[in-house]
Amino acid sequence: MGKKQPIRKIHSALAQSGIGHYAFTGSSVHLEEIETAALVRLHSLPEAPRHASAVVGLPARAGQCTGGNPAVLCLRPAEWLFFSEASEPADLLRYVQSTIEAHCATAWDNSAGLGVFRLSGDGAPWLLSKLSCLDYVAGVASGPHCTRTKMGHVAVIVHYHEVAAERFVFDLIFDRSIAKYLWELLIASAPHADDLVQAFGSAA
Repeated sequence: MGKKQPIRKIHSALAQSGIGHYAFTGSSVHLEEIETAALVRLHSLPEAPRHASAVVGLPARAGQCTGGNPAVLCLRPAEWLFFSEASEPADLLRYVQSTIEAHCATAWDNSAGLGVFRLSGDGAPWLLSKLSCLDYVAGVASGPHCTRTKMGHVAVIVHYHEVAAERFVFDLIFDRSIAKYLWELLIASAPHADDLVQAFGSAA
């Protein structure tokens, strides 16, 4: 067996797009890039892979998600996204592959193709509501969930979840080719979120 090769570090989505800073803090929002996320997609035939359902506890309905490491997001019937900040992409892929029946499901590493921005603060749901057609202000009351939407005409997966005791955040998962556009859109729109928080208060 050959010598163990060092893990190749993938440049962050913002670094690839030429932006040298990875965090922004406004009056009511904090935005940062999650640079080391492992993201694996799982797609099955219409009947969900029973073995995987038993081992991983796949959420059954679009918009549902599970916490922990990895988190599992149901994007649509028979399609899930596994998300981990603690695992290497290859390790997460092996884990998912070990739980599925190969004849009815397929899994692939999407870590190099996607970027992740984390949005928090009182203004976060106001900012997201401004940029898409969904009511994130009301949505925080429903607890952890995920959805696919568009912001500024580009596709984004939004994952609302808890990262620490009583600290909830919105993770925005997107094609990394649009990283610069989405980053600048969020920052340019942040002052309006500040105004909405001042006028109407926190969504919590």
